[in-house]
Amino acid sequence: MTPAGAWLCWASLLLLSRPSQSCPLGCDCFVHEVFCSDDKLAVIPPDIPPDTTDLVFVETAFTEVAPWAFGGSPNLTKLVFLNTQLRSFRPDAFVGLSQLRDLEVTGSTFNLSGNTFANLTSLGQLTLSFDKLYSLPKDLFLGLDTLESLQLQGNQLRTLPWGIFRSLRRLKSLNLGQNHLEWLPGGLLHPLSGLRFLRLSDNQLSQGLPRGIFATLRSLEELFLDSSALRELPPELFSGLFRLERLWLQHNAISHLPPTVFSDLGSLTSLSLQGNALRTLPADLFTHTPHLLSLSLSHNQLVTIAEGAFTNLSSLVSLTLSHNAIVQLPAGVFRDLQGLVKLYLGSNNLTALPPGLFHNLSSLELLNLSQNQLSTLPEGLFSTNHNLFNLALHGNPWQCDCHLAWLSSWLHVWSDPLLHINAYCAGPAYLRGQLMPSLKEEQLVCPASGHLGLDHRVVGGGWGSEAEDKAAWSRCTYSNAEGTVVLSCDEAQCRWLSVQLSPRQGEGFLDMRPNATQGWDLRSSCGSVRVTVSIEPLAAGP
Repeated sequence: MTPAGAWLCWASLLLLSRPSQSCPLGCDCFVHEVFCSDDKLAVIPPDIPPDTTDLVFVETAFTEVAPWAFGGSPNLTKLVFLNTQLRSFRPDAFVGLSQLRDLEVTGSTFNLSGNTFANLTSLGQLTLSFDKLYSLPKDLFLGLDTLESLQLQGNQLRTLPWGIFRSLRRLKSLNLGQNHLEWLPGGLLHPLSGLRFLRLSDNQLSQGLPRGIFATLRSLEELFLDSSALRELPPELFSGLFRLERLWLQHNAISHLPPTVFSDLGSLTSLSLQGNALRTLPADLFTHTPHLLSLSLSHNQLVTIAEGAFTNLSSLVSLTLSHNAIVQLPAGVFRDLQGLVKLYLGSNNLTALPPGLFHNLSSLELLNLSQNQLSTLPEGLFSTNHNLFNLALHGNPWQCDCHLAWLSSWLHVWSDPLLHINAYCAGPAYLRGQLMPSLKEEQLVCPASGHLGLDHRVVGGGWGSEAEDKAAWSRCTYSNAEGTVVLSCDEAQCRWLSVQLSPRQGEGFLDMRPNATQGWDLRSSCGSVRVTVSIEPLAAGP
């Protein structure tokens, strides 16, 4: 929700309150709250009720706040200027507001002097967002010893003066996102030893971050460095951040990671490296992050993953490797991920998967293999994944033959068919374009090899007189070498015939002319059979 939207909702709730007394022109007054939204309001009203605690100005016309403007409102604890025409705060503008805890100026264009906030000795939250601020005075925050939250996002700051945060030792949240920061002076953040939340997103830090910039932030829990044009991470960048739980590095230009860059992040639970330029991962990169729950490496340039890349991540719940260039995966790459629930491998270049790739993933519920180059899967690939109910297979050139018969059976028992609605067969020819989950197992056959050691023969649809092995005859699927004619039988009768029709004449294709007759010798491990098909015109009806 935008700041304006949030305050409109807040104002709607105020309308449900009961007015307490007379109110300044252009404002609405409620119990301890005043809301002024008249676009003709040219000055701060002098007759604000003295018991007011919350005062909000939205889209008003005054351009400055005069000295002692709130001298008659000593009980104010919250003061907001939202999308006003405000241009400046005169000296002593906030004199008398010794109880003010929350000051917000959002969506204005104004100038600040070093002593603008000097009298706000109780201020706990200061928001100066989307105000087109190009620079900040070095002494701007002097005296704000109680400040816990400072929001400066959405301005046009290119750097910050060294020492600007020297008095903010109680600060817990600092937001510098959506600025134009190109570099930060060394030691800038050193006074903020109690900081828990730091956002540097959406800046232009292509020159990198100074050595030791986060060295004193031992209480930091969440760090946003996404979309900041970072090209590299120094090995010691996150040293000492023992309490860091969430680290956002997505949408930068990072091409490699030092093996020890995350070594001190033993409390890390969420890490996003999505949208960078990574080609490889160091083998022991995550060895010291055993509590990691979510890891995203999507939209990089990874070609393969080292066998030990995910060592010691037994708590990992979600792993995203989609939108890379991965061609193959080592058989044991996921061996240590016993707690994994979601695995995204879609939009890569995988052509085959090792048979035991997912065998240790007993908690797996979601697996995305879509948009790869997979034509088949090894039998029993999901034999230990008893919780896997969400499997995405679409966008692969599936070869729907006998090697996928096991998968067809598995899908009908374990998986939601709606998830595979776009999983089509690329071959053999007679099944091309068919939805893979809709096929019956007897349709998934392989062409006869010619080396079956056949003992008996069925001609013209009649069974031979030799004794059959009933187990072998319980389901027999015959085909020609091209796979264009397929016949499925059980020991009682033949139940399914597929003949590929084509205007092309030649071996394996049915001649489509009227009164045409064509026969084929079909083979299977059960024996062989002769099938003849005739095309005859129907007699004219009455």
